[in-house]
Amino acid sequence: MPFEVLLRQACPDCKEASVRTYKFNIAALAKMAGQDQIPMHSRWLTATLLAKVRKLPLGQRKKFTIAGVKALRAYGKPKQNWTDALRQASNAYTTQRNKQERSEREKNLWPVGGYKALAKLADTLHEEVQHILQKAASSISMPELYKVQQWFVILFYSKHALRGDLAEIQIKKRGHNYIYQKGTEWYIHVGEHKTSKSVGAIDFQLDGKVQKGLVRFLPYVRAKTSHGYLLTTKRSGSKMSRRDMLKMLRNITEDRLGKRLGVQMIRVLRTTDSAEAINEAAKLRRE
Repeated sequence: MPFEVLLRQACPDCKEASVRTYKFNIAALAKMAGQDQIPMHSRWLTATLLAKVRKLPLGQRKKFTIAGVKALRAYGKPKQNWTDALRQASNAYTTQRNKQERSEREKNLWPVGGYKALAKLADTLHEEVQHILQKAASSISMPELYKVQQWFVILFYSKHALRGDLAEIQIKKRGHNYIYQKGTEWYIHVGEHKTSKSVGAIDFQLDGKVQKGLVRFLPYVRAKTSHGYLLTTKRSGSKMSRRDMLKMLRNITEDRLGKRLGVQMIRVLRTTDSAEAINEAAKLRRE
């Protein structure tokens, strides 16, 4: 029986993306323990390995203690020392976040200007696709649609720190995840996402600039694709997967900002930016 089967049995409500992430991290942990692949037993999850994990930077420590706990649950053999280590790492991570302290990884990935760097990049990309946006929707090529799509995705994430669910958004009101219009305003509904079991569906009105961008972008999507989703691959014109969208996002930001930003980092940037704004408002109220 493959390990992935055990993992899925131990986590029946986990999303597909979560299972892939857990498996990838467990494989990395197994490699740290000197294993070529994930074993089908729990003996490799030793106190010696845990001691090695405890010495890692906080972000990696949290990631690998989660991996260890998930693996042990898959084996049906939980170990208290790994559970305790995960709790300690999670508490330390929360404390760090509350202090708005950046981890080493975040310091390395932090772009000049923080979260606002994405808005500036969106403006730059918009200028670069203006000549495409002057063309009839049906006349553009797939590479041109991809260019416009890059602009829209950066614009979206410069205002909304959604996880990778943008790749699953449909352009009609159907399924679990979609965009829809109410009056003159545009909204996004995400009924199936990482935390949907605990927090329910996510439904919110899009930022004004994102709405304007969407109105420009949608006619091209409708004219050039038939898959019914918002995002499209460059070559085949098929629906873009979550993995490919995240890769596109990282590649654009690395090329233009010199920082390879994924949605997790963008969420950190957004949270920090919001916290700084709240703190500044509090200072003004005291003046």
